[in-house]
Amino acid sequence: MLCHRCNFFIFTALIAFMAFIAVDKTVAQSSLNYRWYINANGGISQVYGDIQSANNPFEKLSEETTFGYGGRLGKYIGPVFSVHLQFYNNELKGIDPGSDRSSEATLMEYQLGTTVNLSNLFFKNKERLFSLYGTTGIGAIFFRSELRQTSTGEILFDYGYKYDPERTEDKKETAFVFPVGMGLDCKLSPRWYLNLESVLRFTNTDKLDARFAGANNDAYFYTSLGVSYNFVSKKAKEPIELPVEVIADPYANERIDLIYDIPQGIKSTDEFIIKTTIHKGKIDGPGRLIQILPIGLNVLDTAIAGAKTEIINYSLYLNWDELPADSVFEVSYRVKPDKIYGSLPMVSNLYLQKTGKEFKFRTSLSIEKVEEPIVVQEPVKEVVKKDTLVAIKVIEYRVQLTVAYKSKIPTETLSEQFNLITEFKEDCIGNWCYYSVGSFNTYDQAKAYRDIMINNHNASGAFIVAFYNGKRLNKLSELKEIEATPQPAKTVYKEEGFCYRVQILAMLNKSVDPEALRQKHKIEEEVNEEVYTNWRKYTVGKCTSFSEAKALMTKLKAQGLTDTFIVTYKNGERVVTK
Repeated sequence: MLCHRCNFFIFTALIAFMAFIAVDKTVAQSSLNYRWYINANGGISQVYGDIQSANNPFEKLSEETTFGYGGRLGKYIGPVFSVHLQFYNNELKGIDPGSDRSSEATLMEYQLGTTVNLSNLFFKNKERLFSLYGTTGIGAIFFRSELRQTSTGEILFDYGYKYDPERTEDKKETAFVFPVGMGLDCKLSPRWYLNLESVLRFTNTDKLDARFAGANNDAYFYTSLGVSYNFVSKKAKEPIELPVEVIADPYANERIDLIYDIPQGIKSTDEFIIKTTIHKGKIDGPGRLIQILPIGLNVLDTAIAGAKTEIINYSLYLNWDELPADSVFEVSYRVKPDKIYGSLPMVSNLYLQKTGKEFKFRTSLSIEKVEEPIVVQEPVKEVVKKDTLVAIKVIEYRVQLTVAYKSKIPTETLSEQFNLITEFKEDCIGNWCYYSVGSFNTYDQAKAYRDIMINNHNASGAFIVAFYNGKRLNKLSELKEIEATPQPAKTVYKEEGFCYRVQILAMLNKSVDPEALRQKHKIEEEVNEEVYTNWRKYTVGKCTSFSEAKALMTKLKAQGLTDTFIVTYKNGERVVTK
């Protein structure tokens, strides 16, 4: 004879066959709209143990089948899985004609279970007219069983009464139950479902038929027909299916293109122009161009191609409320590298609102490294001049990318690892070497740069570090004490009356040797270095009249210092014009 486990799979195969025939008859309602459901069911039960006439569920129908009922409260946790609490009450009956024995049992079952919607698991996630599901769980049963002699009705043995002749004490046996089964849901309406379920319940007891014998524990089979009601979430709404209207794209034949025009032979000290030619055809209306530049390439222009211009973290944003009327127009602007060189990527994103699409274009530009003769000193130093304030304090923020222990990382390795061509700063303390990039005056500037490193350069562990007077701080909170200390605001000369000087250079968080600057540009006069918080400003001359200062400025421009201008001082203090 077949074992009861085999019979279970034969019986549930009929349900599976019916479900897969109906698997494509779908309706458009997601089970995610449901939160809780209740189910009531009733059906037939059969016991599999030592006292039975047959092992086949169909042969047991006539004499060894009883009726039971149950209820279930469940909650959906997705389109595939749900969990439930279940109650089940039934009587079990077994007959063994060969030994003139029969058994009866009454039981109550409490179960914590789960169901898996196999149709949603293996096919498209929809609620179907028919859905096949599997179920399992763990529970406890409380039962009493009796073994009788069939011909006389005499009780030979029992469990659950403890041999109480009057049957007055309720001392039920307990055992664990492990259900495994399959079911078929049939949708009646968005909230009501009819379900056919067949579950074989394995137990860890051999007492269900009141005969403690053999090596196998008893089991019982429950096949039920039930009805479920789904509580729909208040936020859930029945989907509205609208007819899909196919509309031809009126701009399908328009040429959308962006062509770069970048000079060749660019050097790292050059200022140059980036041009892009945009082909948009007859498309008009609003538009946007975002050009993501290499880090360190500074845009010098603020008004470009009649667009609203914004520069954020080396990205140029151009927004048009109305695109230029010409089908082809040009965008150009001046840029200047800041200590960057090599082959650098550049990306452009062109969005045309009328098309509802974004077009992406890529290129690269090559910048040749040129060594500058001026030696730029560390941003932190003490400046001592005969007639200026001293004790300069500089707070600098950087973005740390990585660290090495008892070794150093070559610049080429860092550039390849982070896809970044810039100056990497190395700070070694003990056995550790820390590698950072950037130099920022404020935390917000460093934070914006850190986000670029994380999002565009695979530096997921990047974070902000601070330096004070060139010394790395252990943590940013140390800045609170430092910032509480007053810092010199500006340089004041020891002189009276009006004086005029010509400014030739200004640097933020950096300084240059005034003597090296004088020698480079062959300046005959002394070069003065002035302090303005984190700024270093360099001036030439000490003129008593404006005309004298103007003549000096003309002379310096002839020597190649084209960005010079005249600054006025009163009683040794710079006069700021508004």
